[in-house]
Amino acid sequence: MRSGLFHTYPSRSETRIEGRSRRGTRRTLLSSLGAGSAAALLAACGGAPSGGQITDRGSTAGSANGLLVQPVIPGTDTAVGRNRFALAILQVGKGGALPAPLAEADLSLRFFHPIEPQPVAKGEAKPEFRYVTDKTKGLYIAQVQFDQPGAWGVEVSGTAAGQPLATARVQFQVKPRAETPAIGAPAPRSRNLTRHDVDDIKKIDSGATPNDMHEVSIAQALELKKPLVVLFASPGFCATQTCAPQLGEVQKLKTKYGDRASFVHVEIFKDTTTRAPYEAVVEWGLTSEPWTFLVDKEGKIAEKYEGPAPIEEMEAALAKLV
Repeated sequence: MRSGLFHTYPSRSETRIEGRSRRGTRRTLLSSLGAGSAAALLAACGGAPSGGQITDRGSTAGSANGLLVQPVIPGTDTAVGRNRFALAILQVGKGGALPAPLAEADLSLRFFHPIEPQPVAKGEAKPEFRYVTDKTKGLYIAQVQFDQPGAWGVEVSGTAAGQPLATARVQFQVKPRAETPAIGAPAPRSRNLTRHDVDDIKKIDSGATPNDMHEVSIAQALELKKPLVVLFASPGFCATQTCAPQLGEVQKLKTKYGDRASFVHVEIFKDTTTRAPYEAVVEWGLTSEPWTFLVDKEGKIAEKYEGPAPIEEMEAALAKLV
């Protein structure tokens, strides 16, 4: 299932899941998890099939007694290797009521691969609920490593406000290789425009108030041999309304680490009328926004965050790089 909505993340602990053995400009963005979006999402997922088996139908609502929920995986680049696995949970409405985001539940995840002809359990993870400014757009995050590409499934169970959740399942695809730079890979040496290249900074910053992260390009920042934080986001045009809040989190990080790390903000669109992306967006293989990358002193990708990532999550990783 591919959704048009987006997400949040958790603990630094990593769960290893053992399997059996274009580059594009499409914006698969995190939409607001409001009631209207939730209804559209369920329609896109084919509703809530009966039964608990993970099938090619995508996802199932809860299949046992308990609070009915619908799991949604908004990520666009899950691949073999280590992943920041994000999951949104919708509480299924009753009596015609629309589904609504479920925040701060205590969840447990079980992963399956293969899923046909019968799902085979391969590992477990305990996600943490993470959000930036708005809990209705929060995500459940876990660090998970997948060793095989193909169709996987995840089973969600747990409690919310003391009530048990009905077990629910959803299928997702693991790519052989990530489209975005992989953890441990060299960061693309993009020569994005800086404030020194334009006569009006608003040409490269769509924020209501342009920020101070346009002093150097990514390529120039890498030459400084300092940790680097790169944010790809268009705060003035972000359909999900998550770009400006994420920009705010990165700016908080810059306030604390600006003397020890470099910070670069790259807009998504070179032309907002045609939606033509900047070259750096294509070079980094992005198909959604916002994205935040942490790069170590050697110029290799240390962490990457699709969608909103609170300062606490990013700071824990950046502190290890400075």
